[in-house]
Amino acid sequence: MLPDLYLDAIRNKETKILSIHGDEFEDLLSIASNKWIAYRPIGKSAFTIGVDSSWNKKSFQGIDFFVIDSIAINSHNDISKSKSKWDYGIGNITGDSLGTRAMKMEIDVTKSIYDQNPDIICIDGSIVSNLVHNKSNSYIESIKTMYEHLGETRIIFVSKNSTSRNQLKEYGSKAADIYYFNKLGFETGYSLPVLNSHISGTLEVIEIYARLSSYVPLIKIEIVNDANISVDEIEHLLNKLYFHSIRGYPYCLKLAHQTCKITNDDINRLANLYGFKNEFGSRDSLNE
Repeated sequence: MLPDLYLDAIRNKETKILSIHGDEFEDLLSIASNKWIAYRPIGKSAFTIGVDSSWNKKSFQGIDFFVIDSIAINSHNDISKSKSKWDYGIGNITGDSLGTRAMKMEIDVTKSIYDQNPDIICIDGSIVSNLVHNKSNSYIESIKTMYEHLGETRIIFVSKNSTSRNQLKEYGSKAADIYYFNKLGFETGYSLPVLNSHISGTLEVIEIYARLSSYVPLIKIEIVNDANISVDEIEHLLNKLYFHSIRGYPYCLKLAHQTCKITNDDINRLANLYGFKNEFGSRDSLNE
């Protein structure tokens, strides 16, 4: 069956892609182009800190062994100045619940590094997505308190991907906004700042799509409580991000991800300490 499936997929590739593009595709590219500003960042020295979190769990006969952690680390990989927080336990817990706890842990870690006076704190992921998946008042209030006593530091949320159709949905887009901006070319630049309407009345979040280096994927940048950010301020921000970026991605976030990631091997080792060995399942007999 699989060889026939592959052949059919090859033969119908163009038809399937056209079904996504639709008749409005060229018009959508034109609209996206009008929102795009070509700009080549100039590296400007900056002190940046990346914040990320991770969670994983192992289920054993109705029991979950879980681990959550979060870290803040700077672009110089200075572990001595990094801040971290973690939690682990045993019980019945869902992935959504662990994800929510990881989000709150990121806020706590972010607050703990204010005394280092970084120029930029980069938090991994989308604040809009977080708010869509976690609508509790306590989480929203935690986000708001994160901006108290912040000083001159700017906090941004950075995503490598996005499913948001905030900007182009009204024009008939079938894919996410980032898909159309990516189709404009491979050179550096950024999109004009736009207020995200999905969480209107909750928080004021500006979204920007940017490419810091040529021929790399876009990143999405979200900024809270700065609806009046100017083009000059955006370019100043991109210059600072570019200074410590690797292939168009902030190096501090790459370090944070590598440092806090909880792999399946990690969770298995920790669970084994508690006597939770591999649970035999239906796929074990298939060696999958």
